[in-house]
Amino acid sequence: MTKSQIYDWDANSLFRFGGYILLILALIDFINILIPFHFTNPVWEFQMIGALVDHATVPLIGLIFVFAGHRKFSNRLEFYLLKFLSWSALFVGVLFLLLLPLGINNTWRIDHQNNFQILNHSSQKIAQLHQIKKLLNNAKTDQELNNIFHSFNSEQTLPKLANPQNVKTQIVAQIAQIEKNVNNQTKAIQNDKHQELIRNSVKWNLGALICAVAFIWIWRATNSM
Repeated sequence: MTKSQIYDWDANSLFRFGGYILLILALIDFINILIPFHFTNPVWEFQMIGALVDHATVPLIGLIFVFAGHRKFSNRLEFYLLKFLSWSALFVGVLFLLLLPLGINNTWRIDHQNNFQILNHSSQKIAQLHQIKKLLNNAKTDQELNNIFHSFNSEQTLPKLANPQNVKTQIVAQIAQIEKNVNNQTKAIQNDKHQELIRNSVKWNLGALICAVAFIWIWRATNSM
């Protein structure tokens, strides 16, 4: 055996060793991503897809290292291990393909859920403003207005207002402005949430498709070994 052959053998062994280490680390990551299970929860499923895509680089490099370091004279045990890894690549590739409809469906579900929560929170604020406005509009006398003003400041001892009607007009105008601000903030939050969700959906669903192609290609390239 020449010096060059010894060097090649050492390099191949190093590639295989590094590849197996990366695959073990990838398996640990995979288990950590899935546990604890929260299937049927769209947010957990969506984040799970993102985590799998973000961590797919490690097993891909691991498989490449293992098969790049493969030698024809590997022992029989490693021969079966390589066959197992080759078919595992196909399995993982198909799994990433199956994640695509799940990711698209969860994008729609999360968007709907976000809108419901944002609108519900906004409607509670507006309902409180409408209640205050209704109380003020129903109050006809200065005494009634003073009682309403003091009810909102029950922890403080306030003197009677000299001109409650003017204060009423100012507060009603402020309520209208606050309600407008709440509606504007609601639309802005909805838009921000929607854009962030779409960005992540495109990133992770496209990433899942690329990962599927990569793993299936590895299976095609190694299945005949």
